[in-house]
Amino acid sequence: MRSLTFLVVAAIAALGTGCDAAQSVASRAGLSGFEARCDASLPPTKIDVVTAPIEYAINHSRSWRELTAMDANTAPSMRAVGLTNANVSDRISIETTGIEDSSTGRVCVRPAVRVNLAATPMTVYIAREIAGDACRERAALEHEQKHVAVYREELARIAADVRTTLKASYGNRVLYYGSRAEAKRDTETAINAKVGPLMDRIARQIKARQREIDSPEEYARVSALCGGMMRE
Repeated sequence: MRSLTFLVVAAIAALGTGCDAAQSVASRAGLSGFEARCDASLPPTKIDVVTAPIEYAINHSRSWRELTAMDANTAPSMRAVGLTNANVSDRISIETTGIEDSSTGRVCVRPAVRVNLAATPMTVYIAREIAGDACRERAALEHEQKHVAVYREELARIAADVRTTLKASYGNRVLYYGSRAEAKRDTETAINAKVGPLMDRIARQIKARQREIDSPEEYARVSALCGGMMRE
């Protein structure tokens, strides 16, 4: 889910004379007129990327047959007595305070971006056939904790990547647009275009790491615990 709030100071004259000293610094940097006012007066670019805590609910309502059918990576010869399912999502909020040149309609902005990453809802399914069996349920849950850890580690990794990408792209630059509508549209489109591929990448990485966890060796190890994970 993505939201956008766009705030614009109606005209450069409305800023008054309080920023004249800062404007003189911008002028010395080779800027003049509207550009100098923008550089001196806009608040700095802000990039904030946070991850929601990893929390999950345990569900005993499904049989091992249902869990096996839910897991596309499970071989026909295997029985899934546990399964971890989560929805990885991002929510991007953009607040952009800008200055509009009242004579031309031209707008300058520096964005404040907050990206919230989450893996919710997350459910750890334990087959109902082993629910209440302390040894078997604990063994299945310990295995599923490895899958939970993947989400925690990959969310932290992608948060760092998103933060680095956005800071490299925007720094503290002033962005110029022909109008308020263009600024609102293009700012949102550009940020989504940068975050979207990163989210696609994390989805692929999570799937690959989950497949590595569910190796034949790990399956054999868990199946042998507690005198045999499943009883006919």
